[in-house]
Order: sequence, then C-alpha cells, then structure tokens
Amino acid sequence: MLAELRLTPVGPAVPFLRLVADLLPILAESRLQYQVHAMSTTLEGDLEDILAVARRCHDEARKHADRVLIELSIDDRAGAEGELVRSLEHLRTISGRPLERFVHETPR
Repeated sequence: MLAELRLTPVGPAVPFLRLVADLLPILAESRLQYQVHAMSTTLEGDLEDILAVARRCHDEARKHADRVLIELSIDDRAGAEGELVRSLEHLRTISGRPLERFVHETPR
C-alpha cells in the first residue's frame, strides 16, 4: 500500500524545516519505506503502520503549532508490495529520462 502524507502547520512556533527535521526520526523508527519530497512524503507499508506514523507525525507537529492540516492519500492495491521503488524504476526505464533535476545556483 502506498500513501502520500502532507502535514501543514498553521502558525508554527518553529521554522517549517525544523519541524520537518523533527518528524524524520518518526519515519526512520517506523517499519515503512518512505521518501521525503519538497511538498509531501510517500510511505509504503500496511495500513496500520501508515496510520500510526501519520498519527505520530500529527502529534509531533501539534507540539509546535496550534493548528495542523493533514492530507493523506492512500493507494490500496492487492498484492502491490515494493511499489515505491518498482514504479519509479519502471518509469525511468520506459521514459529513458531522469525523474528529477536539481540546480544549485551560486549566489552572486
């Protein structure tokens, strides 16, 4: 099962990147495969683990903000384990193109 998790603190008491950094141990301690992106995090595992991680992330975010918006999208497909890695590898193969481009500009 794949899931996309997005937490948005409203009026956080700490910088947003600090909050995201505080959530990383929760992901690392879980049994889930995960990939953090610029605007959300993709999770892979069973429903109970996904919901538990979402709950722990919410609880941590609420320590730093009076309001937290949570968006959780779940793709529950029978027999689809390893999709986080497999689907990206398959897309790279059939497209022949990179899936990302990062450009670091040097300040003038």
